[in-house]
Amino acid sequence: MSTDRHPRSLVIGLDGVPYWLLQKLADDGVMPHMRALLPQGTLRPLRAPVPEISSTSWASFLTGADPGQHGIYGFIDTEPGGYGTYFPNVNDLVATPVWQATAAAGVPALVLNVPGTYPAPPVHGALVSGFVAPDFDRAVSPPRLRDTLREVGYHLDVEVGDAANDPDGFLDRALEALRTRRTAYLRLLAEEPWTLALCVFTETDRVHHFLWRHVTDSEAPLHGRIMDFYREVDEAVAALVPRAGDDGALTLVSDHGFGPADTQFYLNAWLRQAGYLALPADAESLTGIDSRTTAFALDPGRIHLNHRGRFPRGRDLAAGTAEEIGRRLLALRRADDGTVTEGGPGRPLVADVLYGAELYAGPVADRAPDLVAMPAPGVQIRGAWSTDALVLPGPFTGTHTRDDATFWSRGDRGTGGVDMRDVMPTVLAGLGIAAPPSMEGRDLRGVDTSAPVGAGTERSTG
Repeated sequence: MSTDRHPRSLVIGLDGVPYWLLQKLADDGVMPHMRALLPQGTLRPLRAPVPEISSTSWASFLTGADPGQHGIYGFIDTEPGGYGTYFPNVNDLVATPVWQATAAAGVPALVLNVPGTYPAPPVHGALVSGFVAPDFDRAVSPPRLRDTLREVGYHLDVEVGDAANDPDGFLDRALEALRTRRTAYLRLLAEEPWTLALCVFTETDRVHHFLWRHVTDSEAPLHGRIMDFYREVDEAVAALVPRAGDDGALTLVSDHGFGPADTQFYLNAWLRQAGYLALPADAESLTGIDSRTTAFALDPGRIHLNHRGRFPRGRDLAAGTAEEIGRRLLALRRADDGTVTEGGPGRPLVADVLYGAELYAGPVADRAPDLVAMPAPGVQIRGAWSTDALVLPGPFTGTHTRDDATFWSRGDRGTGGVDMRDVMPTVLAGLGIAAPPSMEGRDLRGVDTSAPVGAGTERSTG
């Protein structure tokens, strides 16, 4: 099929940027190009899948599906039938990714820096993997583009270094990565054939994690530098926009929102202390779990029940075990002195508990967690198993939020929120390409999205 039958479609990803922050920076004049661009569409909140982390959300972006359909539940997962863990990558995607749909239509695609696309698969077009991408050579397809990327000093990710003690050095590295990414994108968009281009900037997420207070507090010491960083983000986006052409589709999207964090809650430590997890605090892996274990957790709040038949040392569990754990989690409070109790005074650690059986559906829903603890404001829930401390301060001052990610499309006058699953079916429809059967989302064009969106009936205990 000739590509000239299709208008171009450019999707720009701004990792971890909430829609309200984008609007504020535009209104405040920090992002003047964005201020001029946003009125050409409607800036809307986007809802991320559960859990609201990059690996899961970008997988839903690429496939138009939830984890029960695409199989990516987090950055780490258990090996089938055991307690060993592995890092899922692009080869673990079960649902059809967008570059297969475009290839079937004869349409070339550029897929640049989308997290979870390592190792770079062969595509009709080109693909440069986003994080986690440990080997540069395996992150670039076709291989001939490696020299081009090296010429511009392309960074696969920001080198974080000691961001807490040297935030200025960290910001210098984030800016360098942003600038080289912009240069590489412009060159590839000009030199490579494409009809669909996905270009993600991840530097925003890195800055938010380590320096969130400085983003939102105008009195914070680094606030001015971060506003300068966002001016360069604005310039980078503005440089890409003309590549879509006057009649091409243009979309902005983020994978999740952001908010402040001051507490790290270690879920496995609580499961251990509550009698649900039999695993020493000095264990180097989950393989030491024994048959006394009722439940264990993986980042960032996914709890698996140790069912007989699913796990090698599983056990028969009483009906209502998941609900019991959920009720106890919702009762946890952290007092001002750091003490954690059930039902005592203080701030909640868990805002909601969602249940896998009602949250996920699809061919790989059997791999889903049994319940997911959703963090209270200011809390990051961690799945590390090698500590007995329930709460600790952490290196991050910012954490992901689920319901305030970004969606904007030129010409869109819709209202209400958007679900991440709807983004790619809408992009493909704009190109005249049928969505694959595994895509669960809707074409948003002309659809009233004022009603709440989400997967499943997401019930909570309490």
